[in-house]
Amino acid sequence: MSRLQRFLQPRLSAALTSNKLRDLRRSGLEAWRRLGRYPHQVSVWLRVDDPYAYLLLQALPTLEADFGLRISLRMLGSGSPDTTPEPERLTQFSGHDATRLARWHGLDAPTSWQANAKDLALAERLLIALELSDQEASVMEQARDVLRALWRKDHPALQQCQDELAINMSSAKFDADSIASHLKRNADKQRQLGHYASAMLHYAGEWYWGIDRLDYLSRRLTSLNLGTASAQWSTHIDGHFLVSDAERLADLRALDAELDVYFSYRSPYSYLALSRIRLLAEHYGIVLRLKPVLPMVMRGLPVPTIKRLYILLDSKREADLLDLDFGRICDPVGAGVEHCLAVTHAVLTQSEKLALDFAESACAAIWHEGRDLSHLPEIYACALRAGVTADIVDAALASDDWREAASQHHGELLALGLWGVPSFNLRLDGQPLCQTWGQDRLWVLEDALNDSLKIHQSVNSQH
Repeated sequence: MSRLQRFLQPRLSAALTSNKLRDLRRSGLEAWRRLGRYPHQVSVWLRVDDPYAYLLLQALPTLEADFGLRISLRMLGSGSPDTTPEPERLTQFSGHDATRLARWHGLDAPTSWQANAKDLALAERLLIALELSDQEASVMEQARDVLRALWRKDHPALQQCQDELAINMSSAKFDADSIASHLKRNADKQRQLGHYASAMLHYAGEWYWGIDRLDYLSRRLTSLNLGTASAQWSTHIDGHFLVSDAERLADLRALDAELDVYFSYRSPYSYLALSRIRLLAEHYGIVLRLKPVLPMVMRGLPVPTIKRLYILLDSKREADLLDLDFGRICDPVGAGVEHCLAVTHAVLTQSEKLALDFAESACAAIWHEGRDLSHLPEIYACALRAGVTADIVDAALASDDWREAASQHHGELLALGLWGVPSFNLRLDGQPLCQTWGQDRLWVLEDALNDSLKIHQSVNSQH
């Protein structure tokens, strides 16, 4: 990285993620809305085969009523390869993950995420018909009912939805070519507005993904005095662990639990997870195993600008909520990542704790200190801060052993059915207990561990 890049990157990223700039933009859009006397308009963008969209639609009628919103529907087709690099794995994971989310929030879970093609096509046409209709009051409820019938494999209920909507499926606007054109127009429009995925809400220039980011939207609407936000949709329980009772905690700590943590130094979500996963492991007595991998772009998978920008801004608001410094960034791609992986690999042979200390130090340098870790003095300073001596760094940077380890970690990740970072593999007595992906899924690990204790206690009581 050149000196000019080293100077500019942290300053530009700090400006881009600035809360002052965000608030100024919000104020301008709100002033424009008031001047034009426009309603508070939220658009929901979804694919018919996305289980996260079904969960989101269950929440929207309440959101619509609580905040006096006008919510419009926008249908999407299949995702683009440049933003969805592993569609089959995503389909499999999202079904399991949506079931967990439904349980957590008390929502109706999809009983199956493999609906038949005919029902999918019918449900898609019904939702497009709702999108194109001039109804407003009941569109979200009707859309929810369509997806409920689809995900429950209830063909008669799906047919009833069609009858109630009085839609003529033989109409020219519902033939295959018309449907494909409509979905493409929506996809193009979504990209113009700055996104690419399903189960997304768009309000006044900002995007919110599914149930997981609904809390941010409700907080923003509350700031406009439209209603009152609640903690109903938040999954952040950091610092407030599911189990704090001393006796039960002792039982959990007695379990032989290990946690493999797959992360990338170029992933801001990995940065958001590392210190918190350490606290979780200490709280429950879990042994951590760090498994760093190469970032996608260094494995030949492009990450388009539209995706990188959303991830950056989403990470910023997550960091703010978690009270973590974030925003002065120096992209470590290339030599910076290689230096970090080399040092991590060398330190892991000595101490998991020291490796975690280094990983946290390096991530902090990248994501909120804006330090260029391709620059040798910076990687040495970052290592020294974590307690890693210069001789260890010397040996690490002279070796390529880390490459095989990173490749092995990536292979393990794929074997688990996962692909993104951070990902987690929780093991109990050496056996897989729970696999999940995302810095906002730490509660899944706690939930699985808590459930396993109940099973252990039940088995022991029978003996």
